[in-house]
Amino acid sequence: WKPMIDMLVAIRGGRKELKEKPLAIFDVCPSPPLTWSHLGCQTLIDGANDFIPLEFVSMPLAGATAPVTLAGALVQHTAETIGGVVITQLFSPGTPVIYGGSPAVFDMREGTTPMGAVETMMIDVAYNQIGKHLNLPTHAYMGLSDAKRVDAQAGLESGTGAMLAALAGINVVSGAGMMDFESCQSLIKLVIDHEICGMALRLIQGVTFRNGLLAEDLRGDLSSGDIFLTSPLTLSAFHEEQYIPSNVVDRKNLSEWERTGMRTLDIRVKQRVEHLLDSYESEPLENRLVTELRDIMASSAQQQGFANLPWESVE
Repeated sequence: WKPMIDMLVAIRGGRKELKEKPLAIFDVCPSPPLTWSHLGCQTLIDGANDFIPLEFVSMPLAGATAPVTLAGALVQHTAETIGGVVITQLFSPGTPVIYGGSPAVFDMREGTTPMGAVETMMIDVAYNQIGKHLNLPTHAYMGLSDAKRVDAQAGLESGTGAMLAALAGINVVSGAGMMDFESCQSLIKLVIDHEICGMALRLIQGVTFRNGLLAEDLRGDLSSGDIFLTSPLTLSAFHEEQYIPSNVVDRKNLSEWERTGMRTLDIRVKQRVEHLLDSYESEPLENRLVTELRDIMASSAQQQGFANLPWESVE
């Protein structure tokens, strides 16, 4: 805990500054069923002591470490999460917390925990309602897939989860780029999920009136030959009305798609990833901050028996 907090403090410039503008959220997991371990409790106490935002990640597995019924797993999730709330608030009232989780149904055939299962998403959406009822911000692992490759299953599960999360109003959604039961991160999937997130955000914005111009938009000046395509309202509002995806999403007609090389999704997204990596320019840290961060890491390494930081030992 200490080296992580020391690094956050160094980057923010002081403990007061870190408290006013947190730089990280710490996930803390109870052990199902209904157990907060010594490690988990200590982490909650340390977080409350430093006023770090804490996210409770209860993980009931319906049919394995929790009741097989979705309602029963939901009750267990609620009890474990409220237990975390109580621990933090007893130690330091007002500690910022997030009502989160990573539940799943247990696949009885494979012995796995499918995050892309519709029942898993149902538990997520349900506990979000409970968190909202308690006036707490919420979190869930949604918009991810159990697929091992970026394929149709990855799109099916990720798109469904992201849309449900958006419609449910979940505040923090973890899952973009994730595959294989939360154990893999794919840059290719991350770029595709960026488009899914853009569509999901547009969905929840809903249908709106633009400056009370509905009548003008419908009427225009048709008698003088106006058409909607060239009307001033179209030109001024279409960027607000539509989510314009990157070229990862193909919207060409067939003849144009054939003329431009017949690039399928896997080709388009790989090119997009390469472009983003090649064009990225990082901002260097101040020398003072680099030195301070290195000293924190070196001190922590020495406490664990390392004379040097690992990369400094490689010749």
